[in-house]
Amino acid sequence: MHFLSHYYTENTDNNPLFVAALGIPDLTPSFSKVYNSVIKNMPLPQHPTMLAVHNGILRHYAGDKKFHNSPMVMQQMEEVTQSFIDEKLDRQRLRLSVIAHIAVEMLIDRQIVLSHIDVCNKYYQLVDKASEDDLIAYFNRYMPKAELQLFLAKFHFFKTARYIYQFDDLKKMVEGLSRIYKGATKVEFTGREKEQFLTAFRNIDPIIRYRWQEILNT
Repeated sequence: MHFLSHYYTENTDNNPLFVAALGIPDLTPSFSKVYNSVIKNMPLPQHPTMLAVHNGILRHYAGDKKFHNSPMVMQQMEEVTQSFIDEKLDRQRLRLSVIAHIAVEMLIDRQIVLSHIDVCNKYYQLVDKASEDDLIAYFNRYMPKAELQLFLAKFHFFKTARYIYQFDDLKKMVEGLSRIYKGATKVEFTGREKEQFLTAFRNIDPIIRYRWQEILNT
């Protein structure tokens, strides 16, 4: 799941540290390695602020596991991959199944922005309220110093850019997808590929619009 989807499915908990922690694994590219080797094997922290951060991270992984193992989600990703192929995108040059995975998550967040802008507003309000000192204390306990610096840089950008609001515009979403893919693979979409992705997004978007709540509830 993407940032807003994680919050939407966990929105009974409005603890700012918990909500900010839901996004930590996606903000720090190498976080999962540390999570698997250290965090998931550690006992629950006793301090309330540490526990809130820890629980947010645990809920992120629990949510992702459920989401990614859902037959409906896997079917949707196959359909999105096929839509990319139908637009003549080159699967030898681009990892279309990986891009489809990211696209589905972004398109679900888009539907939350379009239909529940109050959820997006509340999400950012809570993230802004999360104590950075408490987040740093958590990282100092569990993470290497380099991971802390990387997280803080990403966290500051995430709060400032507020780019989830841009998901109301499919063209901006394609630009965002291009940046994400380039950051992961060093391969940038060409202008022609961006147009192909935009056409595919326009075809997919109405389908996600009627399925997104069912997808999140599976």
